[in-house]
Amino acid sequence: MNSLIIAANLTKRTIGNWKGVLLYILVPAMAVSLIIGLLGSDRDRPAAIPYINADEGETGAHIIRELSRDPGFALSEARDLEALKESVLTGKAVAGFVIPSGFTEAVLAGSPLAIDHFERAMSEESFTLRIDLQQAVVRITESTEALRAAGVLGSSFSLMLEETEKHRVSRTLTDYGWGEKETLGLSTGIMILFVMALIGHSVSLILEDRRLYTMMRMYAAPVRAFEIALGNFMGSFLVGSLQILILLVFTRYALGFDYGLPFGPHLLVMESFLLSVMGIASAVGGLVRSKENISALNSVVSMPMCLLGGCFWPVSIMPESMQKLASFVPQSWVMDAVKRLAAGQGLSDLTLHLGVLLLFAAVLLGFGAVILKPAAREAAS
Repeated sequence: MNSLIIAANLTKRTIGNWKGVLLYILVPAMAVSLIIGLLGSDRDRPAAIPYINADEGETGAHIIRELSRDPGFALSEARDLEALKESVLTGKAVAGFVIPSGFTEAVLAGSPLAIDHFERAMSEESFTLRIDLQQAVVRITESTEALRAAGVLGSSFSLMLEETEKHRVSRTLTDYGWGEKETLGLSTGIMILFVMALIGHSVSLILEDRRLYTMMRMYAAPVRAFEIALGNFMGSFLVGSLQILILLVFTRYALGFDYGLPFGPHLLVMESFLLSVMGIASAVGGLVRSKENISALNSVVSMPMCLLGGCFWPVSIMPESMQKLASFVPQSWVMDAVKRLAAGQGLSDLTLHLGVLLLFAAVLLGFGAVILKPAAREAAS
């Protein structure tokens, strides 16, 4: 009962006014919605690909026509090489390529020239373009060698290119919704960042109770230390649950965004992460003694943990030593759990992930219950 009273008071102090509702409920929903809107609209837009075809023969034109068949590419002929490079460097184009002069003659001679490929950074579209160019050259080279071996290269080369472009055998790509959505990682990372913001607020309320001697009076009353820590824990958990629920419901049903995983398991994973976050808040609240230290809390605790946990980039691209450290922050476990759900796994496959998140919560809540109690010198003052 005592824990419920403390939890209700903390909830009222957090979202009991318009400022709290705006900061912890509306702003996170708008931020995640903006990320989904921006990345979702870019996802279906063809990648801009400028090119230069300096080949005097028909092979270069054949390659351009083949690439133009891909709906993911928007090919456009560049004015010159400098204009092509500028488009790529400024981000107006994803990548570009140049078919060199004499390309057809080199193919006919059995030693095709390399096609120059330009990109500012590796991306899915630029990598796909590079592979498509390589495969196009390989197909033409192999067909040319077969014609040469048959002794009909001179008379059948043009016919071979024409027959290749007919694509009598075609492919159809069907998306069954398997695998991770492009916006899933970043939208989940932003959601986690706002959940972590509750740590700073919860700690500020705990410090306010210390400054006003409210904490000291609670411990002087016939209330157990665990009940006080649990009350602070439950209050923050209630606010965080409301934040997560509104985020998921709004983005799923109002915006129509498909995360690629069921609502129930998604909510359960995020709630398990919230439990671990509240454990962190309880532990940090007992360690921080002055209000001046709260401003440094985000730069010292929240943001480094989010960066290390892969909220903004995959953990796999970090150095091996950093990947090992990532296992010690709950963010890495929730990010991996959400991606596994999107890949088709069920809750039974996430026993380890949920167990680790709950272990974070249990250990840190217990630690916070011990150190949250005011020291003797605080009580004397």
